[in-house]
Amino acid sequence: MDYFQLNKEENPAMGLRAIRICLNRPEVFRTQLRALYRASAFGRIAIMFPMITSVWEVKECQRACKSVMAELTKEGIPFRADTEVGIMIETPASIFMAEDLAKLVDFFSSGTNDLTQYILACDRQCNDLGKFFDPHHPAVLRAIKQAADAAHKEGIWIGICGELAGDISLLPTFLAIGIDELSVSPSVVLPLRAELRKSIAKTCTLERLEG
Repeated sequence: MDYFQLNKEENPAMGLRAIRICLNRPEVFRTQLRALYRASAFGRIAIMFPMITSVWEVKECQRACKSVMAELTKEGIPFRADTEVGIMIETPASIFMAEDLAKLVDFFSSGTNDLTQYILACDRQCNDLGKFFDPHHPAVLRAIKQAADAAHKEGIWIGICGELAGDISLLPTFLAIGIDELSVSPSVVLPLRAELRKSIAKTCTLERLEG
């Protein structure tokens, strides 16, 4: 976005984006968090931080949240102190660090578009890669399972967002993995619900995770 006046990057997918901008621009981050917490007074929301790769990033985010909540309390502005805070699991680092990260947050959400891109080293915006960009790749599915196992070990829930969440052919696999929530577009809800009923009635397996 022009108003951020960011330097041109040869590979923006690996560059200054998502939570990295927030932590580099604390004044912008603070404004966003204030808006979110103020909105929480009017209905239950959840706050999710994208592009997480390490524990220190989550702790910095939590520090920012606590600072904003202290400000709002001092100003007498209502908010929900029990607002859930979670992270996107969309980098290989977040998969490897999943057990440590799960101890710090209320939920995980697997961002499958970027997760596929980073695990398979395939730019998802490059049409020439075609069959090489494969969200059904066992490596991607194993990564999601690893994150789910870490989440459930710490008693938190995990969801899936991105195009893969609406892939009905993968629903039995997601159930077998233990995914708790799927974030999909409205047009997919009814077909997904119908398939969910069928899948619950039969045994779901992890065979898609095999190479």
